[in-house]
Amino acid sequence: MEEEQDRLRQAIDFTLLDLMTLTAKAEASGLDDIAAIFSGHHTLLDDPELLAAASELLQHEHCTAEYAWQQVLKELSQQYQQLDDEYLQARYIDVDDLLHRTLVHLTQTKEELPQFNSPTILLAENIYPSTVLQLDPAVVKGICLSAGSPVSHSALIARELGIGWICQQGEKLYAIQPEETLTLDVKTQRFNRQG
Repeated sequence: MEEEQDRLRQAIDFTLLDLMTLTAKAEASGLDDIAAIFSGHHTLLDDPELLAAASELLQHEHCTAEYAWQQVLKELSQQYQQLDDEYLQARYIDVDDLLHRTLVHLTQTKEELPQFNSPTILLAENIYPSTVLQLDPAVVKGICLSAGSPVSHSALIARELGIGWICQQGEKLYAIQPEETLTLDVKTQRFNRQG
């Protein structure tokens, strides 16, 4: 189990470096509020209690680092989702972002961001704050989600970057076809299909 603990600690360290890079990217663009988000992610991820909880699972359940870390962060994510305050509740996606980034390092996979050649509205169930920061607002003109929250950090980052944001569109989003033309009305939180 010591090997799994070492793998987890190394993946967390790499994720902490990722967060420092994202913080620096936001600061370099003069986006101090966004930099503070990723600095907060760094503080959350560096919490020794999270690693201790995962280490306990590793010892008692003889599981992989991936499984232990997923159990610990999914529990934290669920705790956020159960809060009454909408703003705090929306922080679950931040925890999911940290889980995703750490799992990328644990599994040694390469994270591929979508590349677009023409103005695009990105459709998804939800989107991580770190993904939004890495989008090119010159090409990604809008984000339309079936779930998500208007008070999430992802939404805040999109607005700061000038990317239109609408969320909680439900299953009607799944009827949209690739290459279909859409317009987003961020004031009414609706999308319109063109022809």
